[in-house]
Amino acid sequence: MKILFVCSARSWGGNEKWSSMAMAELQKQGHVVHIMLRNPVLSKRFGKSIPWHFAPFITPFDPISFLLGLILLLWYRPDAIISTKKAEYFTFGVLSRILKIRHILRLGIVRDLDSGWKRFIYTRLNEGIIVNARRTKDNFEKYDFVDQEKIKLIYNGIPESGISEKMTTHNKSSDDLFRIVSVGTLTPRKGFHILIEALSLLSQDLQDKIRLSIVGSGIMRKELETLIKDKNLNDSVILEGYQKDPSPFLRESDLFALISENEGISNALLEAMIMGLPVITTVSGGTAEFMTDKQNGCLVERNAPEIALRLKEILSDEGSLKIMGLAGQDRVREFFSLQKMGQEVASFLNPAEQENS
Repeated sequence: MKILFVCSARSWGGNEKWSSMAMAELQKQGHVVHIMLRNPVLSKRFGKSIPWHFAPFITPFDPISFLLGLILLLWYRPDAIISTKKAEYFTFGVLSRILKIRHILRLGIVRDLDSGWKRFIYTRLNEGIIVNARRTKDNFEKYDFVDQEKIKLIYNGIPESGISEKMTTHNKSSDDLFRIVSVGTLTPRKGFHILIEALSLLSQDLQDKIRLSIVGSGIMRKELETLIKDKNLNDSVILEGYQKDPSPFLRESDLFALISENEGISNALLEAMIMGLPVITTVSGGTAEFMTDKQNGCLVERNAPEIALRLKEILSDEGSLKIMGLAGQDRVREFFSLQKMGQEVASFLNPAEQENS
């Protein structure tokens, strides 16, 4: 099968990580995979074995991207297209209709169909939608005009290669500090401001013990810098900026934090858990589908006082963290198979295989 992935992202994120893993696994299974990119710099992240093509995706109605997409599709003639961002949903939805190519959307968060435009995009310009959390799938059931058979739940996969190495290198720092790491794009949805607010509610002696590393770049950096200064947390919170490989921060940390407002199932969360790193995260997206509070992770509501209370409990009983981290690692290895993800994506792209699955 020949498959075209489309990625209109300016920078690397969860959708791009998913696409990278899906393409590698599909290629491994014998499929021919290409990708059309907005940012050529990202081509290095997807790997040398994935041929890439450029389109600017200036707007969802960008005529240049439409023309370049048409030329690529006429030349490549894929059996299926996977669009991963809103910017390309319309362009490749229309092109897929003109050229009669199966078009699949990949959706990583809950999306309400609260406008006629969204209803048109999500119901008329695709043959199916891949979601990575049951909560996202269930949200579509609110709409009686959505064909529920078109919504396919496929959990993210986690690569098996490198897990053993990561496990052996996950060591607590030699100092007495309690190190927390949080990874993601610096946007309001990711909740870094709430995590900082939570730290400010702790007593001074606990603040002195904690070092929070926030790994990522984004539009909120200046706002977070101001918040850190206003809360007198300059010694406790460090904005590490964008890191191509955040694993060194994970290896040296005692706890991973994800305070998102809306997620499917975060790749960053799974990567932390597969290393045996204990996690604290919000009850958002699909986390509750595979995590049980205080057994294989800490689930909290998305507000600073509750997060502060849970952090205080964790710091008072650090001994249970290792047990919780190992339980989380076992759960992720059991629940998220990259090979299974690739097989399910391939099956969904091919209606004949889907009928036999």
